[in-house]
This record gives sequence, structure tokens and C-alpha cells, in this order.
Amino acid sequence: MNKKVILLVLLLIVLAACFIPVTEEKTISVKASFFNSYHILSSPDGWKKWRPDLRNIPAADTGKISIRKDTGSFSIQYPDLALNVKMAGGLFTIDDHSDNKSTGYSYMAEPAKLPNITIITVDKKVSAINYLLHQFNEATFADTHIDDFKTFMETDSLRYSCNIFKTGVPEGNLIVINKTVVSKDKFTEAAKMLANLQQYVKKHSITTKQLIAQFLNKELTDSVQLKVGYFLDKEAFSENDVVFTRMPKGGPLYAAKFTGSFKDRLIVYAGLREYFTDHLYQQAILPFEFYLDNKLPASDTDKVNIQVNFSTYF
Repeated sequence: MNKKVILLVLLLIVLAACFIPVTEEKTISVKASFFNSYHILSSPDGWKKWRPDLRNIPAADTGKISIRKDTGSFSIQYPDLALNVKMAGGLFTIDDHSDNKSTGYSYMAEPAKLPNITIITVDKKVSAINYLLHQFNEATFADTHIDDFKTFMETDSLRYSCNIFKTGVPEGNLIVINKTVVSKDKFTEAAKMLANLQQYVKKHSITTKQLIAQFLNKELTDSVQLKVGYFLDKEAFSENDVVFTRMPKGGPLYAAKFTGSFKDRLIVYAGLREYFTDHLYQQAILPFEFYLDNKLPASDTDKVNIQVNFSTYF
């Protein structure tokens, strides 16, 4: 055979190897229930949370994100980024246009035999020559973002926007004042309630521990349910508007700390509620806050240093 023909054939083989598609596969385990994993993957809002390139979009530019939903699919558009996701059972097929390139891949999500574990198999198309090269060097799946998903699902500070930890009620004895007030008066009324508690404490020579409070908006009204109190290391008694009560010392709390503007603490509440939903926990009592500096806020913009506590039965 003519050398030129042989070279031409070899060249054609090499060129074909550059374009023939081959499927590469990777399987990972995610420490999250199949229900929670599926919920995040099947929701465009979920993708906005777990994908770093979407999560890190500046707040001022979030209005540039366009979402379109259809039966069994959705798309997310943003300048220089476009995602098209199709769903069928536990299979998610993704067309990903980002980082100035286009990638096609799929996730197959399945529940593992162990509880709270999801198995995800990732498939993506590569050229035959890249597939051969990956036999000598480990294939990269960075462009499928599967490791980003795993990190998100297994990291509370990303998933719930706060670090959640399990703790307990510090003392069983408690004095509190409860009152429902108009929203605009909540800070001045809370300050009065705290002053009354401090007078009670001084009058009866009581040693206080942690300062606690609740600022709970009442639905469909312009009012707030206020509670201000102190944990005590011994029993006391009720007097006038000061009520002595008890809580089971050491009773389980799931908590997260927050430092910032008082109004911004609600992000911690949202994270703890989502955490309770994901773990099927039931709240024993309404959430309350430890004021770690023993100081209540005077306005929505006041800086607070608090621990938000959600109680449960186990």
C-alpha cells in the first residue's frame, strides 16, 4: 500500500478518535437521604443553592437569573451560564453551558441500603482519545460538579447557611415575662420587661445565668409575642408579671450561633427549620434565643451576639 495512503488512513483514524464519543462513569456516595438529595436536584432553587457558580452570584445580580419550568424539566439562564435539566425517575440529564464550554452529563440517584445515604452514578461523554488517556490518568469529573453537590449536601454551613450543633438546656429553672405587643414597640417593651426582671432579681438576691428572649411575629397581625427571661441555678417563685417555670435540664436543643444585625438572624431560623424538616424532627417548644452578651437589641439594625435554639424530644 502506498505510504501516503497509509498515512492518510492513520490520520483519519486519529481524527476519528478525537470525535468518537465514549461514556465515562463515576459513582459516589452522599451522606444525605435519597429524599433530600432528590428534592435538591429536582428543584431549580436547589441548584441555585448547591452550584457554586450560582450560589456565588452577587445579590445585586440575582435578578438576572431566569428560570423556566416545564413538566419533567427546567432551565436556568444567567449571563455566560445556561443549564437545562431533564428528570425521569432518579435520572437527571444535564446540558451545561458554562465556563465558555458545553458539557453533557447525567446523574443517576438511588437510595443506598444504609439509611441517609444516596448513591449517585455520573455519566459523561468524552472523545475516544481522551477516554484512552484516562486509562493512564484518572478521569476528571470536575465539569459535572458532582463533588460540589456532595460537599454541599454534607456541609451544614453550606446547606443550612449556619453551623448547627446539638446541645442542651443549661438549667432547669427559669423566670420569664410574657407579653404581646405592637410590632413597632417590641424593642422598648422588651427593654421594660428586662428592667422588671432585673428588679425582681435584685429584690430577692437571685443569681441569674443565661438571658433568653423570643421575638415571634404573630401571623396575620401587626403584633409580636415577646418573652424575656433568665435561667437560674435554683428555684424561685412567681410574682406579679414574673413567672417561675421549669424546663427539663439537659433537654436536647439544636442550635446555631449568629453575630450581626438583629433582623438578619432570620436566616438562622430558616436554616434550623430546614434542618428539622430534613431530619424529621418535631419541635417541642417554640424557638428561643440566648443573648450571649446579656444585652437585648434596641432596633432591627442593632448588632446582636446570640444562639438560636430549636428544641426537640431526642
